[in-house]
Amino acid sequence: MRIAVIKTDGIGDAVLASPFFLGLRKKYKDARITAFLSPAGSQVLDGLNCFDEVRVFDALWLKYEKKSFITRWFSALKLLVEINRGRYDMVIGMRWQDRLTSLIMSLCNAPQKYGYNTGSMGYGINNIAPHPPMSAHVTRKNMLLLEKITGEKYPPKPFLKTDQMSEDNVSALLKKGNIGKYIVLHPVSGHSSKDWDIKKYDDLAMYLSRGIKVIITGAKNDKGIDTLRGRHVVNLAGMLNVRETKALIKHAALVIGNDSAAVHIASAFGVKSLTIFSGSARYQEWGAYGDRSYIIDRHVKCSPCGLAVCNRKDIYKECLEVPVDFVARTALQILEGKQKQRLISFKPKD
Repeated sequence: MRIAVIKTDGIGDAVLASPFFLGLRKKYKDARITAFLSPAGSQVLDGLNCFDEVRVFDALWLKYEKKSFITRWFSALKLLVEINRGRYDMVIGMRWQDRLTSLIMSLCNAPQKYGYNTGSMGYGINNIAPHPPMSAHVTRKNMLLLEKITGEKYPPKPFLKTDQMSEDNVSALLKKGNIGKYIVLHPVSGHSSKDWDIKKYDDLAMYLSRGIKVIITGAKNDKGIDTLRGRHVVNLAGMLNVRETKALIKHAALVIGNDSAAVHIASAFGVKSLTIFSGSARYQEWGAYGDRSYIIDRHVKCSPCGLAVCNRKDIYKECLEVPVDFVARTALQILEGKQKQRLISFKPKD
């Protein structure tokens, strides 16, 4: 049996899909499973041994930056052609959020198709999954789809593996810097509306580095990330690939970031994390999974807005106006094992 799964989202989404892939492989032990993953998604899921083949595909219609109508549709058509060439017995589209994935599923030539009828574009899908509850966690949504396919329930916990080369590279870096226990700060996400102010991350790094080494991760071109430096602050932005970032996070004492890949990777390894959650999305849906994942939330009336860029001209991301000292104290409470509640609500004084 030949099965293809479409999951061309970014790193965090790929991590949250890991229990789906593990369950699918457990059910179809003898099938040939091909995963269509994004470039970064293929790296973060590397080592799971769920797939017989990984086809890397850069889905342009899923990019945060705006793409033209023609560019987005041409990219979807290209993926459709690749899928139809594979002549799969079953194709699974995991995205419930966009019309183009539903259209690809409708037009593919597989006898069995599992996906969502988003925007009425899933007209050709013969096994339409009901849209999952809006407030359900993403891992739960993925597992509801798997349950429809297999008729069985599987654990929803994200899971990742590291490779020996990445472990060795990170170990050498830590040894060279004489770094033992450390915190990882990942200050920039793909959505500017999710990002706590970079200057506040700088102040947080200075505060925390008085008692523990702080390592900065991210892309080299992340806005403002090169300014985060200090005596006990090690900036590795742009120096690690996705596999090495996994290995670094796996051995961290705590990971702090926005609603982005780093905190989800931490949850997959059972590492403590603290997310400074913006009001652009629901933390109930997108928060890092597990009882070692903590969230700071400042509720505002316009949340969840779902915007890539905040449109409040009068207020600069009110949902992320959380003081540095509040985040720092919370982080120390987590490190010391004194933080009992996973959801920490910040309520400014009148």
